[in-house]
Amino acid sequence: MNEFWIDDRREHRVVREVMQAVMSSGSAEDISRHFAPGAVFSSRSNAGVIDAPWFGRMEGEYRLASQNEARAFLSELMKRARYISFETRGILVDGESAASRCDWTRQDESDGSLVTGTTMYWFSFTSDGRIRSVETVASVHSVIPARRDLPEAV
Repeated sequence: MNEFWIDDRREHRVVREVMQAVMSSGSAEDISRHFAPGAVFSSRSNAGVIDAPWFGRMEGEYRLASQNEARAFLSELMKRARYISFETRGILVDGESAASRCDWTRQDESDGSLVTGTTMYWFSFTSDGRIRSVETVASVHSVIPARRDLPEAV
């Protein structure tokens, strides 16, 4: 029975570390070691119309053949995902699977608008505790247009 608790704690720690790095533009070098060769990263969102240029570039399914590919992919993901604030809303671990939810706010790089949303993360682990797959589904809740310069009062 203790073995399962040890595995769950390790997977919980890995999920927390990956979430923290991705959401705070941390180091891809630090977290790429957690990905097994051939790991799959899949990302979808409802942002097609609202924020297409940003989300469209990173949506889809990516097979990370090696640690170097994982590092390159994660570096690019972190470059494009600059969050102003985020809050992890829990991490659940069940055997070789885990799930997490994160609420976030970010600034759109093209027009400066603020975008708020939630992303669900599902992790699948290998028997040795490395990440086999990550699936994300993001939902944009609101877009607050950037404030335009108002004409000065006369």
